[in-house]
Amino acid sequence: MKIPLIWLKDYIDTNKSAAELASSFTQLGLMLDKPLDKTNVLDLEQRLNRSDLLSIIGCARDLAAFEGIPLKLPKLSTKPGLKPKDEILIPIKVNTPAVRRFQTRIFKGIKVGPSPNWLTDRLKLYCMEPINNIVDITNFVMVEYGQPMHAQDIAKLPGRDITIRSAKNGEKLTTLLGTEIKLDANIPILTSGNKPTVILGVVGGELTGVTDSTTDIILDSGNYDSRVIRKSSRQFKIMNETVSRDDKFLDPRAIDLAMARATDLILELAGGMYYTNDDYYPNPVVPKTQTLRLSRLQLLSGMDISLTTAKKILKSLEYSVIEEGEGSLTVEIPYFRTDVEVEDDLISDILRIHNYTLIPQISLSTPIPVDITPDIYRFEERLRDLLVAQGAHEHITNSLTTSNGQSDEVVLVNALSTDQNSLRTSLIPGLTHVLSTYVKHKQPSITVFEIGKTFTKQNNKYLEHRLLTVCATSDVRDSLATLLHSLGIIQSNIGAITPTSYTLDTQELMSLTKNYTGIVSEFTHTTSLDLSLLSPTKVVYADIVEALSSLKVGWNHITCKSMTKMNKTTNNYLITITWDGNSKSVTADKNLALKTLKEKLDIDSKS
Repeated sequence: MKIPLIWLKDYIDTNKSAAELASSFTQLGLMLDKPLDKTNVLDLEQRLNRSDLLSIIGCARDLAAFEGIPLKLPKLSTKPGLKPKDEILIPIKVNTPAVRRFQTRIFKGIKVGPSPNWLTDRLKLYCMEPINNIVDITNFVMVEYGQPMHAQDIAKLPGRDITIRSAKNGEKLTTLLGTEIKLDANIPILTSGNKPTVILGVVGGELTGVTDSTTDIILDSGNYDSRVIRKSSRQFKIMNETVSRDDKFLDPRAIDLAMARATDLILELAGGMYYTNDDYYPNPVVPKTQTLRLSRLQLLSGMDISLTTAKKILKSLEYSVIEEGEGSLTVEIPYFRTDVEVEDDLISDILRIHNYTLIPQISLSTPIPVDITPDIYRFEERLRDLLVAQGAHEHITNSLTTSNGQSDEVVLVNALSTDQNSLRTSLIPGLTHVLSTYVKHKQPSITVFEIGKTFTKQNNKYLEHRLLTVCATSDVRDSLATLLHSLGIIQSNIGAITPTSYTLDTQELMSLTKNYTGIVSEFTHTTSLDLSLLSPTKVVYADIVEALSSLKVGWNHITCKSMTKMNKTTNNYLITITWDGNSKSVTADKNLALKTLKEKLDIDSKS
């Protein structure tokens, strides 16, 4: 989601730079997709579960709450539209379950022309090319509020109606970009006079497009089954700003604010009069509520966050408090938060705005959860280590490939492109392409591998297979033999081999692997102590050994490392005494040995 700084600051008062605001967004969980440049446009990653973050206001709302500053929303006119006469009214008929709501308004006597600079500047920074004031307004409001809308020239409608229905096989529509599309019965469309004018929620048609000669328009904004929109857009390979929002789960109540905002802008920039028209809304949405327990908040956060603080944060995010108890809070979920389903979603919001960096770094007071990693994942990680040790390079290739017509392959009905319209049945083609890249870069002696899934269909059942495939520019038999030897597998039918590749079923491989017991070492740790002994010249090493041999001590053995003549009366013996590593008598034994040598042989020590 692109956020031009000048557009963002329409809704919040801040003197922070783009880099500083990017840091705040990162702490909110929205990191930059691209580095900042001189345009001062924040290109934030899309959080696909948050449809409200596909709007400038949605992003500004979270930022304002995090920064503790007010959110300035556009002032909307509450003046109702004129009631249309029969000759002005355009009836709306909906004959498909894909539509949840479809609101329309009629504008007469408008003047289409260029948009003012403030509007075109914002659209250009968002990478949208200005067209005319009407089209620009629909695009502006869509980006501002996250709710798509569309305007049609009433004079160009083939009939005095708009009917939403499924297309008929063979019907055609030319889009605003001039592309002719052949429709089929699975595609919901807008029609007028029984002629297709718009692909529902995807793209408008050239037939009723707004131009400089347009004086009367019908403005519509709808809420649709997102699954239907995804299917239509992918079938025709149309991915635009409208689709990116309509294929998310939007709330039908979002239409009201977006239509009010667009109405104000049209009347301001294009003039004319506006009339109410049909609002198809058979099943109005009932607002959802959710209860937050203070005990749950404190358990998950590890912090003593008060209910007052939680309430303040939720209200800054436009949750409405409808009931407050001693240790709980019940709130109404705002219309734009279609992702909130459970209590922990509220806690996530509170912790984001409260700032994740404030979560204390303390040791767990509860046991570490049991490791539930499946055995196959551990085994496949071991396979990776063994192959990397052989010098092989791991790659991850695309699971989508071109259909080859095999009866067991899984063909996609909503493929994005014809060359990626089925799921792979083998890992070899992808790895072969990788090898060719290595060869082009003059690195011929290469071995690559992938551990991944392949997919097949048998008797209307869809099957997944976990495979290891190794491909090389030379003979792979040594690689296979080394791998099987490392796993303790001598002979088994577990895969297929060619001169330059082999494929193994990792589940079968794991079941046949023998654990390597290794060699049990008899080595034990020891503790050693060096003693420097100053003895009379008449004393020899044998006397020292004899004097110490009668002692009841815990050492294992004594070794003489060296003997040095110090002068005519004194020799220096350097001896080492060794105990078991867990011996607790080292100090006592040392003191006893030195005392005994002094008493019996008149030996002093430097130790």
